[in-house]
Amino acid sequence: MNPGEKITADRPCCITGSHDCEIVATKAREGHALRNVICRESGLIYVDPLPIEDLETFYKEDYRKSYKNVVVPKKKHILRAGRVALSRFEQAQGVIESGRRCLDIGAGGGEWVYLLNRLGCDAVGIEPNKGYGGFARETYDVEVFSGMYQESNFEKETFDVLSLFQVLEHLADPVVDIRSMSEYLKPGGKFIIEVPDILFPGMHFDHKWHDGHLYGFDVKTLEAVAARAGLKTVSLKITPGNLYGIFEKPGAGETVEVPSLEGNFESALEQLDQGRKSYWTMPRTYGKTFRKLSKAINEKSTVASLNSGREILDSIYGPKAG
Repeated sequence: MNPGEKITADRPCCITGSHDCEIVATKAREGHALRNVICRESGLIYVDPLPIEDLETFYKEDYRKSYKNVVVPKKKHILRAGRVALSRFEQAQGVIESGRRCLDIGAGGGEWVYLLNRLGCDAVGIEPNKGYGGFARETYDVEVFSGMYQESNFEKETFDVLSLFQVLEHLADPVVDIRSMSEYLKPGGKFIIEVPDILFPGMHFDHKWHDGHLYGFDVKTLEAVAARAGLKTVSLKITPGNLYGIFEKPGAGETVEVPSLEGNFESALEQLDQGRKSYWTMPRTYGKTFRKLSKAINEKSTVASLNSGREILDSIYGPKAG
């Protein structure tokens, strides 16, 4: 099978239920076989069939090691995650305020949970990976449940804010998972979701496809997935390489209409093709090696005199609230 070929996918589109798809890629970025398809009814891009049979075990035990070759974050990883957490807070548009109860699903090393607690929130997390979850608890003295979100004992409808950063693309059925996660939210609560932008032209086309990234979202398909799960869109914007959405859980009796995806299949394919063609014409492409080297030097010098994860994050986050 080849890119552009029309097929009946093994898995249905989680937005429309359709199996009517077209192949967009046949290899993972590492070079092995991995089929990604695009639904002709919605424009949603996803891996078909699933490349990993036991996703729960993979994310609990293997994902962090296979992705970063570590079982707990290194100092450079903490620095990066802390800087990203601060950026995410700045994009949250006032959703994060002192006194709010917050739940971060896919908490990683706990950098976001630690930041929110410093800002006066009552923040907790859920992290499938035992090493990262344990690191968060021991290093930052934060509450992070180790396991899948379905296994946690947090009380439903008690949180003001949920966050899901770079996680949704890893889940086998994002509509089902968002709907289930939303049960933790109070009516009117906010759900922050960040995912990679599959149409981002600044990434080499062949590098977009990865065993762990089961879905590739654009603005329209992310909004449609959230709506199918019962969430209203508050804001949704494109940041370089990512999509950052703030959604709201409606009150009892409120309904959410799924936005039209007419023409999105054609639009998404066109943008993918344009990105593939324009990648090597973009000046930014040729500065990647220099930027990576400069970033590595900056990270090494920044953490050289800092001995712990807490010291690294405190140097980024500044004075504690209150």
